[in-house]
Amino acid sequence: MESDLIQSITRNYELLLPSNPESVILLMELNDKIEKGEIDEAFSQHDFEKTVDQVAEMLGREKSIQKETISKKLSQYFYTTAKRGGEYRYQLTVYAKDLTAAIINEVQPQYDDLPLIYTFRRTLPLTEEDLINVQNLNYWYYNHYGPAKKRILGHIENLQRFVDKKTYELRSILKADVDNARGLLDKFILVFREIGKQTEGLTQTLNFKQDTLDRIKNAEPAFLKEKESWERYFKIRAEIEQFFETIDSRVLAINDRIQTSSSRLKTLYDSLRYKQIYKLKVEKYLVSLIRSAQSIEGEITLPPEFNRKVFPYFKRKFRFVPKLNFNDVIPKDVIEMAEDEELRMAKEAANMQVLIRQEHISKWIEDINVKIKAGGHIEFEDWFSEIYAAEQNLEVPIDVCFGLIQQHNKNPDADLIIEKERTFNLNDDVTIWRMKIQPSNS
Repeated sequence: MESDLIQSITRNYELLLPSNPESVILLMELNDKIEKGEIDEAFSQHDFEKTVDQVAEMLGREKSIQKETISKKLSQYFYTTAKRGGEYRYQLTVYAKDLTAAIINEVQPQYDDLPLIYTFRRTLPLTEEDLINVQNLNYWYYNHYGPAKKRILGHIENLQRFVDKKTYELRSILKADVDNARGLLDKFILVFREIGKQTEGLTQTLNFKQDTLDRIKNAEPAFLKEKESWERYFKIRAEIEQFFETIDSRVLAINDRIQTSSSRLKTLYDSLRYKQIYKLKVEKYLVSLIRSAQSIEGEITLPPEFNRKVFPYFKRKFRFVPKLNFNDVIPKDVIEMAEDEELRMAKEAANMQVLIRQEHISKWIEDINVKIKAGGHIEFEDWFSEIYAAEQNLEVPIDVCFGLIQQHNKNPDADLIIEKERTFNLNDDVTIWRMKIQPSNS
């Protein structure tokens, strides 16, 4: 399946994207006219050709765009034709509309200046009624959670680009001339205020997300009555937890960049403050110097309190490498370290237990392989119970399981079958996947 997909993409990937700017702008213009109602959803050939001429004029092309050529390039994936009355009508495909929407959202995103919490509250509402039964939870999952994922991820990606852009602006400000201290601080604070608005939105987002997840977890008892309800609830909850974990990592990464910007603000402030103090001291010194100076026979002399200071300077040269006699060096005795005998014996005992456990694991794997080579098949669920009963150690059957998977995962002489279905039994302490190994010819 994967190799077929790769071969298909290799042959046809150039058709999935417009090959030149004219085609991209043409699709965007057609979609924009449809949304504004200037042309019908199923537009005519005249509308198509007129839009092509407008694109050529927009790009300032001296030569007109070949309408037949561009129509042929877009006909496979970006529009369909259908006969209506006595003429053929064009209609943009869903793929073309999604592509133009993605391009517009990248160039002019709809999330500018909006805190992330706004998108969460508008797209991911969860009421108490949604958690009453599995039917309501399914409705919320498909009609609110599903569509909201794309908008939330889109907003996070846009927010990440926004913070990167503002962080770059802060770096540029720090590299500027610090003579205009007031102007630099004003620019820095203006940029930092925009980032601060997003920081507040990130904090509220994390709280809102955690509250939503807690409400879903607290509703667990309502779905324990029936197996189907529990399984559906568990799948929805697991998917939401995984999605929220992804959001956590990305939001925390954005927050780290914002905190870095905070430290840059403090660095800039301290730098400007110290330089301003230094300039004030220099200025006071020069004013005092000018007021106290005297002119004697056309030469300016310093007052007595401004004494000339002479710094001593001595340059020493080594004419040769000094000779060192190491025969007179008396080596010091090295104190022998006292060994903790009790700690050593404890480590040896622990290492011996590990060796014994590895020996038992190898023995169980060998017993199972002997049965497989003899032409039989094994149900590891039965072996799991037998191994645990014999060893009284949960790690041994788990290590045996992983050892078998590593041996037979790519073994052409044996088939490894794992049923990844959760066993519905709330009284069991351990829930495992059902694994079966059998010779490949059976």
